[in-house]
Amino acid sequence: MKAIHVHEFGDPEVMVLEDAADPTPGAGQILVDVKAAGVNPVDTTFRSGAHPLSKSLALPWTPGIDAAGDVVAVGEGVSGFAPGDRVFGAAVSGAYAEKALLNPFRTAKLPDNLSYEEGASLPVVLYTAYYALIYKAGLKAGETVLIHAGAGGVGCMGIQIAKAAGARVITTVSSEEKAAFCRDFGADVVVNYREEDFAERCLAETGGVGVDSVIEMVVVENFDADCRAVKKYGCIVVLGAGTGKNPVGSVNYPPFYSKDIDVRGLSLFNSDPVFPEMIRQLDLLLADGRVRASVGETMPLADAARAHDLLMTGKIFGKIVLTMGG
Repeated sequence: MKAIHVHEFGDPEVMVLEDAADPTPGAGQILVDVKAAGVNPVDTTFRSGAHPLSKSLALPWTPGIDAAGDVVAVGEGVSGFAPGDRVFGAAVSGAYAEKALLNPFRTAKLPDNLSYEEGASLPVVLYTAYYALIYKAGLKAGETVLIHAGAGGVGCMGIQIAKAAGARVITTVSSEEKAAFCRDFGADVVVNYREEDFAERCLAETGGVGVDSVIEMVVVENFDADCRAVKKYGCIVVLGAGTGKNPVGSVNYPPFYSKDIDVRGLSLFNSDPVFPEMIRQLDLLLADGRVRASVGETMPLADAARAHDLLMTGKIFGKIVLTMGG
């Protein structure tokens, strides 16, 4: 098979397309003929060596978590999946490859109404958004939530999940084009943060009270304003510092503690206890169309470096997906 290999951590150009041996499923694994692989910001931090877990990776290493394709074989102890099943889920051997091993615990059947490309765009962003909103923020019907970066992968999924839960959604974008994109996915209020103070807008939209919760992807730039935007006893869920951003920053503490704000970190790696129920609920949302995929651009596997470069620009809407055979 062909696979992307990283022989040393660094810029996107360290990713090269090479021949590789087909993986063999072990106990508790699914072997999948990959049709498409999603590209996520976390892929770039692993590839660059900036992620704390990068040092634990054996080189050469294949990037990628999100994969969609057809089941080829199942390992011992795997139930619920059989050869020929269309699936999407989390790869344990690297998704940027023509074949990959998937974790059945984090894999689901691909609904008939979704393409492989759409399926590959979903796992990380879909699961992260649901985990952040429903389990971390405890979002309820009638509440107002601020979801940053609404035109991105997690943001787009978050808007739809929040609307399905009966919440009102405020989101931030950097252009009118992105604003139209977010409105199409259900956002109630869209704020161009380059032209308007999003915290002031949140207060105006909530009668001065503030939003119930904030889903934050660029905490190094937004934390102080988030504290102004959220209500007393509100919740800020922190997903990351921002794609390509320095993970170190400073905050102004008084607004944080004077309002009794609950700040919660999030890593999808820690979501195992709730994962089966998450998949069950998300299957329903996907099947009836309340949540739909957003593929911003597709490109062949050989263009993985270009995909990472494009992702870092922040100019893409939805998800970038790599396709096999091109």
